Amino acid sequence: MMVTTTTTMIRAAILLSNRRKALSLSSSKIDRLHPQWSCRHLHGLTRKQLRFCRRNIEQMDSIRAGAQLAYSECQYQFQQRRWNCSLINPNTKEVYGDMILNRGTREAAFVHAISSAGIAYRITRDCSKGLIDKCGCDLSALKRTDQFNWNGCSDNVRYGVAVSRAFVDAAERGKNQSLERKIMNLHNNNAGRQVLELNTRKQCKCHGLSGSCEMKTCWKSMPTFR
Repeated sequence: MMVTTTTTMIRAAILLSNRRKALSLSSSKIDRLHPQWSCRHLHGLTRKQLRFCRRNIEQMDSIRAGAQLAYSECQYQFQQRRWNCSLINPNTKEVYGDMILNRGTREAAFVHAISSAGIAYRITRDCSKGLIDKCGCDLSALKRTDQFNWNGCSDNVRYGVAVSRAFVDAAERGKNQSLERKIMNLHNNNAGRQVLELNTRKQCKCHGLSGSCEMKTCWKSMPTFR
């Protein structure tokens, strides 16, 4: 049975998570691991994903967390369904392929979309928290209008989406599958990221005497993942 791209990605995420637990590593320490030594232990990644891992080892912990976030949300959304997003063997904790995900089903489409969105979401969150050196707050909206002043730390959704596209979509490149399946998977990956972008909202805080709100400071923020 061919293991799907998405289950392969989740396997890599869990392997990285288990490795952290085994070595009792904090996020700051895993950043200092040698990239070639660390990445080659994440079995199941494609060649392009391994290249991404070696060049961006400090982001792999966020990618792992994003994939796990997506898996938890998938289980929540499908908990009352016949298929409850069961991707992990409860006895061995290993990720295994599922016939549902090896076909062009709506469940497979959802898993691709939610996985892509989960990684983009976590990368964006960690950027805003200053946990990733290569990115930070989104400064593109910093400007002043008559009504409010763009300020604060806007969530850098564009960076999170770019990282998700580079890592998740790389799994489809050069893969032994039909062109139609590849296009479908890439479409579903992109759909998940688009939902994240479209749900980013403006949040504001009032400034002025006695709550008069003479000036508002605003920033862009993502909602909760659920």
